[in-house]
Amino acid sequence: MARNALRALACLAIVLEYGALLGAAVQTWPSSMDELEDIMFLNNGYRARNFALEVTPCSFSSAGPGRIAAAEWLRTAFHDMATGSVYTGVGGLDGSLMYELGGDNIGAAFATTLTTYAPYLTSRSSLSDIIAMGVYTAVRSCGGLPVPITTGRTDATAAGPPGVPLPQNSLYTFEQQFLRTGFNTTEMIAVTACGHTIGGVHAVNFPQIVPVGSAPPNDYVLFDSTTAFDEKIASQYVAGTETDPLDAGACVGSARCSDVRVFAADGNATMTALADPTTFQSTCQVMLQKMIEVVPAGTVLTDPIVAYDIKPDVLQLTLLDGGSSMTFSGEIRVRTTVRPASQIASVQLVYKDRTGGNACGSCTISSSGVGTATGFDDGFAFYGFSAQIPTSSSISAFNVLITLVGGGTELHNNNGGGFPVQDTIMLQSPLSCLNSNGLTVVAAVRNIQTAPIVSLNLTTTVSRGNGIPVPALQFTSVPMNQISTVGPYNIYTANTPLDSSRVKNYKFDVLVGSGASSVIDSFKNTDDLSDTCSSLSSGGGTTTTSTISSTAAASSTVASTSTITSATTSSSTTLITTSSTAAISPSTPIPTMSGYTYQGCMVDNISGRVLTGQSSSTSTTTYASCAVFCSGYNYMGLEYGSECWCGNSYANPTSLAPDTDCSFSCSGSASEVCGAGNRLTMFKNNVKASAPSNATIPGYEYSGCYTDGPNGRLLADKSYANGNSMSIENCATFCSGYTYFGTEYADECYCGMSFAYTTTKDAETDCNFVCSGNGMEICGAGNRLSVYQAEETR
Repeated sequence: MARNALRALACLAIVLEYGALLGAAVQTWPSSMDELEDIMFLNNGYRARNFALEVTPCSFSSAGPGRIAAAEWLRTAFHDMATGSVYTGVGGLDGSLMYELGGDNIGAAFATTLTTYAPYLTSRSSLSDIIAMGVYTAVRSCGGLPVPITTGRTDATAAGPPGVPLPQNSLYTFEQQFLRTGFNTTEMIAVTACGHTIGGVHAVNFPQIVPVGSAPPNDYVLFDSTTAFDEKIASQYVAGTETDPLDAGACVGSARCSDVRVFAADGNATMTALADPTTFQSTCQVMLQKMIEVVPAGTVLTDPIVAYDIKPDVLQLTLLDGGSSMTFSGEIRVRTTVRPASQIASVQLVYKDRTGGNACGSCTISSSGVGTATGFDDGFAFYGFSAQIPTSSSISAFNVLITLVGGGTELHNNNGGGFPVQDTIMLQSPLSCLNSNGLTVVAAVRNIQTAPIVSLNLTTTVSRGNGIPVPALQFTSVPMNQISTVGPYNIYTANTPLDSSRVKNYKFDVLVGSGASSVIDSFKNTDDLSDTCSSLSSGGGTTTTSTISSTAAASSTVASTSTITSATTSSSTTLITTSSTAAISPSTPIPTMSGYTYQGCMVDNISGRVLTGQSSSTSTTTYASCAVFCSGYNYMGLEYGSECWCGNSYANPTSLAPDTDCSFSCSGSASEVCGAGNRLTMFKNNVKASAPSNATIPGYEYSGCYTDGPNGRLLADKSYANGNSMSIENCATFCSGYTYFGTEYADECYCGMSFAYTTTKDAETDCNFVCSGNGMEICGAGNRLSVYQAEETR
């Protein structure tokens, strides 16, 4: 049996790891992964992101003795993922844990971890991607193999369904919960062992498992004898020398020995296989990758992040006096894992002019070393450069030429296309500043367009309130105004006040154009700016300063602001959608949609959505696509240009806003209005839809919504689960002849001649999962049964 399990685990590891490696090609720069790639690999030294500090060394936690941050990071990812369903496509690793603290997610570990992650939240790094990154970082710090990290997760906007596995659950419940997330019994055992190789149990959280005062000095018992990511959780279990508090001790009397129930589920075959150190490490690498890739339906994950061999950093073009030349500056990061920095004689940029030709002359730029950095497995050297380039020829892309000490050379061309540089719009950092007058930003726009739309886009974090430890992202767009012309460039500026308490949390972009044709100089930091704005000469004896006129200042303060709770990794050209370029003219006719009645432009609130049935966000949103998505609902609302929201009633208070407040064109139709930030273009279905409800079953009467567990199943005589076609009718047929039947968790059916124990009837709203096979019927919820009773027994 153990031999078969070993073979199964080995095959699974080979297949999944090989699949990950096949997809792990080095990404082309720039990539949506770039911010996360820095966080992942730059642990120490020059430009270090310091993400790994909290879990280095493995046994450390800044919270003090008795806490292991690495274990808490691993547990955070599991708890965030654990309520997901591969049957319904709802939940998974989506950051919803920030709304779910307490209850099944007991203890300080989760809030501490999320608070640690919060500063890394940006428009290019979602909380859910950061949680996944935490798994890689924690495991690697503790000596495990590197877990491949994909990106592209979108953060949830509200709490997910209940259903985290709890120590008191039965083996059957565990198996059903893990099947719901896509893990079979062997995988359930493996991922549990991988998660419990570091960390332990705190008496303050689980006194039934570790009695208070029984484990001095910190009332904390480790799962095994080490704090390393190793096979001891398995080898000590197999040898009978385990110290796991979820295997023996006080957990026996409280029926909370969950590890022994899980580990023994296949007769200890998997645990015997995992006792081998190599098998344990390779299996955990695969299982943990699978865990963090349980994501909501519709999420498109990227290939795994791979460390760039060559990566440009802080590139900037800056127009000089007179406009005939510009400075091109920045840094080149070289991975020194494959060639030590001591073997590098020089690093040069070989560039192409604006048209892709060689009108730039020698077209080479030299660099010099400015610092080194290290990660868990890689080293890096940074080479800085600054050169003047004529604006007449400019630059469009460059390759990097490395000359080695021995005379050999390497030419790096970014997967064939070179490293791109655009000169259409350029932030003028020396002319921009941040001081008591607010933020002043100046940009140079090449005068190849007539009356282009130029905007300053700001992103910062704002508190969500309600004790949620992770902030929301707030986007603001400010129009920029032309104030002069310098050579072949027009100079634009904007001034806007900033919250002085959060000035170091701002990222900003300057953007020209709209939609797919827009060009952006992006992801700049306000705290990199000076407090004094310098000036730029036009070459004719006059000076253009970055202090804008009163007319420009007045118009620049008309900003569009939106706060969102969801961030997803995106490319540098699609970071901000709240710019003024998306606005519809106030003269736009009242929206119309066949089969629907327009209700007006309604105020929405991220802390209490007006429509809570279901939602989507796509780049092709139109009235028609939203109507299809919301078929069966009474209302549909379109928001933020790309979002579609559905509901049968207004779930939270709202009010009517002016129609001109809804000013964003739909992402899939420029002629249709799709709300704005916190504004819904609202329609009512002319054919009244019915909300999901409890079914009418001949011979049975609906009894109510009841708590199921934690003391075993309420209806324990017979059961089955059907992930795709559960309905009340199907469950009634399956339970024919029984006094009671009940549905739970959208896809589970239970039968019983009587209740197995005394339980409570809960609020009907607690049973809120639609049946997997009939979206108009209710099938319980997590630990909630929709119960029906035979009429002749009532």
